[in-house]
Amino acid sequence: MRVIKLFLVILTLTISPAWAQAQKYTCPMHPHYIATEMGTCPICGMDLVPMESDEEEATEEGHGEHANDNARKAITISPETIQNIGVRTENATIASFGTDVRSYGLVTENVRLTHAISGRVAGWVEDLKITAVGDEVKKGDLLFTLYSPDLISAQQDYIAAIATGVKGRINSSAKRLQSLGASKKAITEIRSSRKKLERLPFYAEIDGIVSHLMINQGSYVKPGMQIATIQNYNSVWIDVSVAEKDLQFLAKDSKATVTFPNLGNIERTARIDYIHPTIDESSRTGQVRLVLDNADGVLKPGAYADVNFETNIDKRLSIPSEAILKSSEGDFVVIALGGGKFQPQAIQTGIHNKGRTEIIKGLADGEKVVVSSQFMIDSESALRESFRKLQKAQTPLVLIDVTKDQQAMIDHLVDAALYLHDAQVNGFDPDAKMLMPALKLNDHLLPKFRGTKLKFILQDAEKALMNANEAITGQERKNALAELVMALKPWITEGRPKHYKDKGVKLYLDHGTGFYWLQLEDDIAHPYGDGHAVEVELPDEVDAEAPTVTQPAGGAHAGH
Repeated sequence: MRVIKLFLVILTLTISPAWAQAQKYTCPMHPHYIATEMGTCPICGMDLVPMESDEEEATEEGHGEHANDNARKAITISPETIQNIGVRTENATIASFGTDVRSYGLVTENVRLTHAISGRVAGWVEDLKITAVGDEVKKGDLLFTLYSPDLISAQQDYIAAIATGVKGRINSSAKRLQSLGASKKAITEIRSSRKKLERLPFYAEIDGIVSHLMINQGSYVKPGMQIATIQNYNSVWIDVSVAEKDLQFLAKDSKATVTFPNLGNIERTARIDYIHPTIDESSRTGQVRLVLDNADGVLKPGAYADVNFETNIDKRLSIPSEAILKSSEGDFVVIALGGGKFQPQAIQTGIHNKGRTEIIKGLADGEKVVVSSQFMIDSESALRESFRKLQKAQTPLVLIDVTKDQQAMIDHLVDAALYLHDAQVNGFDPDAKMLMPALKLNDHLLPKFRGTKLKFILQDAEKALMNANEAITGQERKNALAELVMALKPWITEGRPKHYKDKGVKLYLDHGTGFYWLQLEDDIAHPYGDGHAVEVELPDEVDAEAPTVTQPAGGAHAGH
């Protein structure tokens, strides 16, 4: 009682005076009782609650494209309350953004900036300038000199060729020196001095850092032996593991934002250099290679990176993500209709990025949505809706408004019960095709009767029909028939008894099992065996204020 009184106080403070005029009140447990003043229900003593006026009900039934059977109703809030709770709105608008694909990666060397130095001739290393891994070198720096009898012989041939002046011989001798590892700088020096170099110098061909070193001062090298590796780190690669399902969104040269959490969350922009054509079978991921500038040398191979790809950038209808509320029924927003009116609206969302969410269905460009305090407005709407549902759920079956077409659909369920009875009595297997029309009814009926007693009847009947459709033994078919008739019994006896009585439908009860069945006017045909059966008489009228209690008709029974 205190909760309801508190709710009424809240309504008095928040709902506009226009709504309070000509107010009527009703009992949640007995919705047919209506009063013009606040008070208690004379039937149960429960506090009365405000009813919506006819004008407001008509207004709240729906607003254009947003009207639907399950939509919450609009509410009106006073300007003072709107200001006090800090309501802020924003228009749904078109924005350009794409899909977010998040993953992780590791920094590696850019192999395109790697220079490997290998021995091309046998000799001894002398005057070694690089002595350890990590030594920094510049292009043109002397790395080491090599004493090699083969190189001395080749230099002498080159000097002799220069002396002859024969261009072909000179070029041939120079190429031989190059093939043995002599640099252009060293060949130029020999040509200008026309003297052989006892120890031929070898120079760095790129800027970088010595990442591998396999020689020491005085080492003997052989042809093909790797001497050292120089790596340039002005640019690095990031090998990213991307889930197989997300690879379809990525394309070469697309941009990515890379964050390094272990380096103070520094953020860099990279581009996709290569997408590997294979998938790892154990992790179900593919490898994507990014290229990233590293002129400051902060990024080290092996470092961990968080990677965010943005793809499929396009113009999309969107709203701030903070405006979206989530419930068991899906996503929805609160629309500002103007004049202090607000209405929760179900939406269908798409991708989300940069604090915005794409709206696929439910909103139009320019509509105002509440982006702050919307949960308070929705709570108000939900509380008022819960009272409506409570009233609706307590409505007696006989008072539920059913159209002619809807009644015909419900009659299909009764026809299914009659058909299953006939199959059981005459010993033939029910044809699944005969049950399909009844099985598909709830797609049309359930949305219309959600929140009423009829909803549970329809759901239980559907479950029983599914069991009948899947039954493979005689006992399973008997049980399915009993379940179906038990589900339909309240509607037949309390909802529309006269309708079925006029059609000649009779309800029977087997005293031994407690199972019911339906059949048309005829001799009793017991589907469950040889038990004692009695007819349950259907009334001509039903009291709307109290459920009908039906008694077996005296004399209308037979023993089997």
